[in-house]
Parts: sequence; structure tokens; C-alpha cells
Amino acid sequence: MSEQKSDLNQSKPFSGMRVLVAIAIGCSLGAAVAYFLKVLIDNTPAEIDLRRLRLFYLMVITSGGLGGFAIEATRQLQEEATDPLYRQKNPYRGRRPL
Repeated sequence: MSEQKSDLNQSKPFSGMRVLVAIAIGCSLGAAVAYFLKVLIDNTPAEIDLRRLRLFYLMVITSGGLGGFAIEATRQLQEEATDPLYRQKNPYRGRRPL
């Protein structure tokens, strides 16, 4: 019981700055995807309202930021978990099977 408490005290606290950096990276990746879609849509004969296109691009960029937030927050919460199910050692993790 005391080992779990000491293990809990040694873990890093939740870092909001790392989550913000992940949001920024996600938004930048979303912006790259939105730019690709903009070029793709501009080279088609379809006529789409400019307001709808801007909202679409905003949705794509926001989705990238939300994805970055979800991934980093989940990763940090799993690192801090004290439940033994999160601590199972898998000897084949990260290696190719033979």
C-alpha cells in the first residue's frame, strides 16, 4: 500500500502547457489540411458560398486542435493512473513479432 502512495507522489503533475502545445500542433496540422482542401475546392467547377467555405475551414482546423487536445490529455492521464491495468508490461510492445 505504501509503495502505491510513493509511486503516486513521484509521478509528474498534469501539465497544461503540454496540452496547449498539443492543441497548437493539432491546429497547425488542421490548417495544413484545410489549405489542401481549399486548393482542391478552388480547382473544381463547383460554386460554394464563401461563408460556408470559411466555416468548413474553421471546422477542419478546430477538429485538428481538438484531436491534439484529446490525445495529449489522455496520454497524461494514463501516465498518472494508479490502476494496475494501466501498468501491465507487454514484452512485445514496440517490437515486431518474429
